[in-house]
Amino acid sequence: MDRSSSTRLPGRLVPAAGGHVPVRVRGFVEAAAGRHLDHTLQTFAVGLARTDHGVVKVIDGATVLGYLPEAWSQAVDFELWSCEQAGEPALARAVLEGQAGERELYVMLAWRRGSRQS
Repeated sequence: MDRSSSTRLPGRLVPAAGGHVPVRVRGFVEAAAGRHLDHTLQTFAVGLARTDHGVVKVIDGATVLGYLPEAWSQAVDFELWSCEQAGEPALARAVLEGQAGERELYVMLAWRRGSRQS
């Protein structure tokens, strides 16, 4: 995926209305992500995919970057299912925070109407 392109992304943005809540990606190890992440970008696209274990994995190509917390995995499950049915990859905006070597990865999501996730 070309992160420098400002054209249409090759997939469907999740959440569809855009995200404004930074959700920490569990299990993210910056060194393991290596060249897959361009640290100079403010925000970039990552893939989201459902797993058999009920959590959502955050991916960059074939590389698993980490997992969403269970409550957030449930919150985006229907949108991910919808993307699967349409044959489109599910994408989310992501951001790295912190200093090199100690960065945390966050995915920008949104609460469903009438609920708040922790």
